This record gives sequence, structure tokens and C-alpha cells, in this order.
Amino acid sequence: MDRITRDTVLDTAMRLVMESGIENLSMRKLAAELGVAVTSIYWHVGNRDVLVDQLVDRVIADMGAISVDGSTPVERVVSIARSCRRLILERPHLVGLVRERGLESLMMLPARKALVAEMRAAGLRGARAGEAVQAVQYQIAGFVMLERALENSAAEPPAVDEWRAELATEDPELAESLANVADGDRLFVLSVRALVESLLG
Repeated sequence: MDRITRDTVLDTAMRLVMESGIENLSMRKLAAELGVAVTSIYWHVGNRDVLVDQLVDRVIADMGAISVDGSTPVERVVSIARSCRRLILERPHLVGLVRERGLESLMMLPARKALVAEMRAAGLRGARAGEAVQAVQYQIAGFVMLERALENSAAEPPAVDEWRAELATEDPELAESLANVADGDRLFVLSVRALVESLLG
């Protein structure tokens, strides 16, 4: 009797992708992880392309879990941005998978719908509302891309340290702040809040 289910296969495939990327997911590796024959995997989810499409469907469904909190328009829009960023950061390999399938716009649709509702509730209409929604989405995407790039960057070159030493003579607190590892959560909220306040002001 088969001791796995379609959900078990998808859950395991999702975990493997999150651990080592979509390029390392094979039906043979998945079968070995589950302790079953490869044919059992095919029976439950079809071939690899079908499996990938089902994983994409799951990611897109997960991205629909956008939370909206707060009592003011600014707080509510910031909460959408924070929720969207968190969902993306929790699924780095899976977001790449969605991008590979060309479905980014579908993945971002729940956040876009939530942002449109909040911008309209705040009194924005037409092109102004559209630009406000796009500005927040670009801020989310750009921030996440920069976070990822900085995580993978090498040590700073000597020229940066020299400049920081010069700055320290003029403004030691500023130089120290720039030398510290950035608090991504705090910076994200700070930047989105400033953007939204200017858009709604």
C-alpha cells in the first residue's frame, strides 16, 4: 500500500527547493527523500514540469496571505508592504521559480489588490492611485533585491574603510552607524512609511 499522498510529495518537494533550489530538484532525489519508487512520485504528481507547476500554484496561493493591519491609511499600507516582503524573504528559491515561469505579476496580484483598496480608501483615484501602488511595489521589490545582494557581497574594499575613517573625524556617530550591519526590518518600515506619507500627503 502506498504510504505517501500528493500533499506529502508537494510538501517534501517544497522543502527540497527551499533548501537547495529548484535546479537541484529531481524526481529521483524526491523519491529517495520519501523512501519510495520514482514511479510512485509520477503517479501522485505527474512529471517534473507538472510538479513544478503545482509548486508555483502553492507559492502564488501563499502570496495571497497578505495581512492588513493598522488604524490609519499609512499604517495599513505599511503593513501590506511588510507582509509582502516577509512572504518573499521566506521563499527565496520559490520566488525564483515563479519568475522562471513568468508569473511574477500573478504572484504580486494579492498585494496589488490590497494596495489598490487602501489607496482608494485614502482618497486617491486614477493615475495618482496607480502611481502610488506601483511606487510601493517597486519599493518592496527593490529593497528585497538589495537585501539579497548585500547578503551575498564580499567584504568592503579598503577605499570604503578609508572614507569611513575620514567621516568619523567629522561625525563619529554617523560613521559608526554606517559601519554597523543594517537592521533590515527597521530600514524597510522607515523607507516605506516615508514613501507612503509623501504619497498620501
